Amino acid sequence: MTFPALTECPSGWHLEYQGYLMSTASYSSHKAFRQTACMDESPEVVQGGEANKNGALFYMIEAKCGSLPCPNYIDGREITCAVCTK
Repeated sequence: MTFPALTECPSGWHLEYQGYLMSTASYSSHKAFRQTACMDESPEVVQGGEANKNGALFYMIEAKCGSLPCPNYIDGREITCAVCTK
């Protein structure tokens, strides 16, 4: 399960990885969010994976005060996440 805005798991859960909440957008629009994902802060590298195929892109999700309660979030700061299993 993904827990937005956390870097640790709740009690009774096991941390698989932590990272940043990101969203995808198609290449043509760069704005239409399709889905969110917690991307590992230390991703593995795929040999030859640097090619630009003009596919979907990942964008960092940032907090915006008013939409989210501040000071729990910091305006303009990237939102962390933790992926946990039970």
